[in-house]
Amino acid sequence: MATTHIKRSNGASRLINYAEKRAVQKDGSNLDIDYAKSELKQVREIYGNKGTTQAYASRLAFSPKEFDPKNTKDQLKALEIAKEIYSTAYPNQQVAMYVHNDTDSLHVHAVIGAIDLQTGKKMHGNWQQYREKLVKITDKIVEKHGLTVTVPKPQPEKRTMAELKMKERGQLTWKDKIRQAVDATMREAHISDFKSFKDKLGELAVNVIERGRDLTYGLTGTNYKSRGAKLGDDYKKETIFNELDRRNELQVGTSRQRQGRAWLEGRGERLEREQSARQSLAKRAEDLQRRTLESTKQSIQPSHQRPQKSKERGLGGPSL
Repeated sequence: MATTHIKRSNGASRLINYAEKRAVQKDGSNLDIDYAKSELKQVREIYGNKGTTQAYASRLAFSPKEFDPKNTKDQLKALEIAKEIYSTAYPNQQVAMYVHNDTDSLHVHAVIGAIDLQTGKKMHGNWQQYREKLVKITDKIVEKHGLTVTVPKPQPEKRTMAELKMKERGQLTWKDKIRQAVDATMREAHISDFKSFKDKLGELAVNVIERGRDLTYGLTGTNYKSRGAKLGDDYKKETIFNELDRRNELQVGTSRQRQGRAWLEGRGERLEREQSARQSLAKRAEDLQRRTLESTKQSIQPSHQRPQKSKERGLGGPSL
């Protein structure tokens, strides 16, 4: 049986420092594992990645019943399975993998570069979809290797007795009011940063503050407050921030495309202006050259052919 999870990180080097220190085996996909930090950084610089998310941290854990953490063959087998999983899930991204055996279960830490090597863009999508995709690929591959597929336990929605009674009466609970406000806010596609998210929630009478690893929501004018995790996965800090980052990246990309289109659309006009300027410059140069040539010819004429100045009639008149 293998379990996995994934979360975003703004420090790829920090993740590698932690994972590499305790690794008993290591390998990489689309990178040299001995130079993982520098190669991840190089790709970010090449594609001009300025966002906060540098990488994604993932952990793949195996059951002690199936793999012995101290057995070298099991360590290498776990690394082989991990590489197959991550290269299948992220074929165009850099992935550094490190096997740890410092707990009862053999596990692999993976540092996944945020940038797609083919497009140069960050991986985008719903945070929950990221995890679901990885879990499906993990289950399929571990089953192929003869391991037990993880069956997640259903987690019923947690509600207090007061909330259950209000629901029975058809009344909206204060937590549902917060959920509805967040849902309405996230439906507005232009909201792509925490400030605009917070401002919009304020208009809907909901306060939100960033506190540690989660967000805390509260109804304005009341003492009702709740952490995002208690409202559901869709309201966690991790989920909200990932979606906001995705939207911001899309908007930046769209802006660059518009700038590119504007440059191309104005290219014909620019070429016409440049051609006209070159023609004008060539004409001026030709006129200057002609005048210079005429002046040179006049300066080398024999003295008996040059017109004489007459006291009465000026140049060229007969002498009297």
